[in-house]
Amino acid sequence: MPKDIERFAATLSYIEDHLFEEISLGVLAKQALLSEYTFHRFFTYLTGYSFSTYVRNRRLSEAVDLLKNGNLTIDEISDQCGYANRSAFHRAFCKFHNQTPSQVKDSKANVHFFPPIRLKIQIEGGNLLNYRIERLPGFKMIGRMKQYELDEHLFNKTGKQWEAFYMDQSLRTLAESSAVKKNFFGANRAPYFAVGNPKTPKSGFLNYFTGFVLNQSIIDKHTILEIPRQTYVVFTSEPYDYRVTANVSAAYHRLQQSIFNSWLPQTKYVKTSGAELETYVSIENQACLEIWLPIKDEGVNVNETHNERKS
Repeated sequence: MPKDIERFAATLSYIEDHLFEEISLGVLAKQALLSEYTFHRFFTYLTGYSFSTYVRNRRLSEAVDLLKNGNLTIDEISDQCGYANRSAFHRAFCKFHNQTPSQVKDSKANVHFFPPIRLKIQIEGGNLLNYRIERLPGFKMIGRMKQYELDEHLFNKTGKQWEAFYMDQSLRTLAESSAVKKNFFGANRAPYFAVGNPKTPKSGFLNYFTGFVLNQSIIDKHTILEIPRQTYVVFTSEPYDYRVTANVSAAYHRLQQSIFNSWLPQTKYVKTSGAELETYVSIENQACLEIWLPIKDEGVNVNETHNERKS
């Protein structure tokens, strides 16, 4: 098992050993030697749950034993499970178990069990994952940037940022001007793109930028940032009909799952911290999503394109 996965598996054991203590996403990411954003996606695509959802489910599952033992009051259990007050714990417990804490404490009510996950990498084949290695020069970008919590609602929140981006008339006008470099990412690439963490976020959050590459220095009300030179591994999704919103979401999640569940754990490449890019290839009524992950470039052959079977 690759070292990244060994370290990730160790964080699952850490969660069990400290389940009713404060567990920080930052602490676990540090143990895994990953950035918080990368660890968040490893966790999501390897376990099927966001970090916060997994911890919440494990605590609510184990809270049944705490209630049955009778050594702690419901208020004390609520506090151990990380809830601000008893009413918040009551709502979460009812939603998870379809029973109130008092009903479970005083009866033999049916409850739900959510066991700890034991990580197991399985070898699967048959599908192709396209990737290439590219080195980009440093560039300046202009657009919108917002900060979002790393939770199960992250994709929906960044999607709303794209909706606001498309409706911003000043950005639409800017896109048509000579200030924007139209073909920075190559032919048939849309001029707009997204960047994850162009600036280091506060712990537990993602800085998400949507915008364009600048062709010249300008003074503008929108955010202007600079991205340094970097080597990337670039993954390309299967074509999809971009006119259907659900297709965009499906393509994004399939590609991310292939990267974090199969490709990164089983290849020689080492992901580094730094800005991560999302670009879009236009093909008439279809499009492809490209995800650019920064990697260490020692011994890497740049501008090579590969078709690799997903393991």
